[in-house]
Amino acid sequence: MTGPQNHRAGLPPNGPEYSGDLCAVIRNRAPFTVTGRIELKDHKRATFRLARNKTTRLCLTGTTYGNYTVALVVTNFVTMPIFSCYTTVDEAIEIFARPNGEGFTYSATCR
Repeated sequence: MTGPQNHRAGLPPNGPEYSGDLCAVIRNRAPFTVTGRIELKDHKRATFRLARNKTTRLCLTGTTYGNYTVALVVTNFVTMPIFSCYTTVDEAIEIFARPNGEGFTYSATCR
């Protein structure tokens, strides 16, 4: 495959985990509505559907991946993953999409 590719998360990071309540703020900076989910190590998840320039707060209880991270997964309209990464929830997670020749390339503030 050639051209820009959307990132898919590999192995979760090593490091300390956290078990308990946590919340994530997600902002859509893409020029259209995006859907996706936040996932935890113990398979707990919270889904979102965000219109352009909107923000939501998702809260759930469970265990994070290493280094206190969660998985951010951006999905298409049939919920198939098109972008994913591991990130912390101590700051807002912003999702971006920029046009490429055949569609869009997604990115996010993954830390």
